[in-house]
Amino acid sequence: MKIILFIIITSMLFGGIVWANADYKESQPKNLKNISYPEIGLTTSSLLICPNLGYWFGPIGIRLSGMYQNENHNEAHLNLGYKLSDNEKTQHSINLLSGEIIGSDPGADYYYTYLGVAYGLNFSIKEYRGFFIEIGMAKVLHDHLGNLKDDPFVPCGTFGYIYRFTP
Repeated sequence: MKIILFIIITSMLFGGIVWANADYKESQPKNLKNISYPEIGLTTSSLLICPNLGYWFGPIGIRLSGMYQNENHNEAHLNLGYKLSDNEKTQHSINLLSGEIIGSDPGADYYYTYLGVAYGLNFSIKEYRGFFIEIGMAKVLHDHLGNLKDDPFVPCGTFGYIYRFTP
């Protein structure tokens, strides 16, 4: 009887450790750095809300966004990115940005092309994933209106929602 009781107790103890380790492995975030997947979303920079289409080819990705409202108000952006880390809940990336902005705000009119670098973060809040923020600096390549001649570098960035179709 003592042997049966010993077998039951040890199987419960060691079985619980094995089951606990199995649960622990399942709760670890899945590494998606080398996984390919598409993404789609809506973001805004300073002027317009733009649709985004992107695709990650493993650690390298491309994203295209932009919006045309009229000839005096439009933007186009191209991002080439590299994933620093990626799992189901967060993605950290460094991005090379290029684009053209035509528009105005209460202080000035803009018409320039740029090339820059930015850090991107796609993250979750509670169970809702896809929140996106990107911030960096860009070199003004060509200022068509001349009002950025004193600002060779401009801040660049977007925020919004980009859903990643992760496996």
